[in-house]
Amino acid sequence: MTNLLLESNAWIIFDGLVDSLIPIGICVVLPLILVSLVIRARKHEVDKKTEVMLKAVENGTQLDPAFFQEINKRKERTVKDKLMAYLTTACITSGIGVLMAVVSTIFLIVKDDYNPAALLVLLIPCAILIAVGIAFFIVYAIGKKTWAKELAELDA
Repeated sequence: MTNLLLESNAWIIFDGLVDSLIPIGICVVLPLILVSLVIRARKHEVDKKTEVMLKAVENGTQLDPAFFQEINKRKERTVKDKLMAYLTTACITSGIGVLMAVVSTIFLIVKDDYNPAALLVLLIPCAILIAVGIAFFIVYAIGKKTWAKELAELDA
């Protein structure tokens, strides 16, 4: 009897451990792996350019100064790129907020025991996402008015 009780407690502890390890793995380990992969890819790119540069120096070939600038230079974003990023973020956050609101409302109406308090709890994140989306739409509209001259120059 004691053996059976000990085994069932061990299974409960193991089950709880697995339940807590999965979120830790997703929220901690996965982002760390992604960051290490990006850093490794950038380092590999710099190492390859260094190798090409050393071979050129050994052979006495003339080096292009633009080659060195590309290593540390980050792509400059234009005004149009920034505005499109705001518009994309606005569409995505607003769309997710509206979709979540519709799905949670339908789910709670179809469910047998309709509870308005549960609907309110589910609609709060939806309202936050919709508000963030509207804020990005406002930033896009103001930026479009403010940078109209620069946008006209880019299109010309």
